[in-house]
Amino acid sequence: MKATPLQWKTDWRFEESQQRRHYVIEPWLDGRRVGRAHGWFESGERFVLEKIEIDSKMRSRGYGSTVIEQLRQKARTEGCRELVINNVRSNNHRAISLYEALGAKAVQLSPSLCTFAISPP
Repeated sequence: MKATPLQWKTDWRFEESQQRRHYVIEPWLDGRRVGRAHGWFESGERFVLEKIEIDSKMRSRGYGSTVIEQLRQKARTEGCRELVINNVRSNNHRAISLYEALGAKAVQLSPSLCTFAISPP
């Protein structure tokens, strides 16, 4: 049986401030939202993911990595030089494993927070 593909609801221009475009992206499966991600980007510069959430019952099914791949694709389309995942808690081992598997490198911000960067996206 073939898996049902995710549907996407995106707003790449949710809000604009100076050169930044704030975005919201939501993956949907069978009419139900399974997650949400938001952040901002500047074309030709950085593409920033501020927050990603996947419904707790839907985790470990590849949806988080699929969302990040959608963001990477948009970052490449916009000519961004890196994808940055902001404010990751140092004890969030599942998220850190995912980001590292996608090739992201950690930058420690404080004892409890780090940022991850994928360059090029």
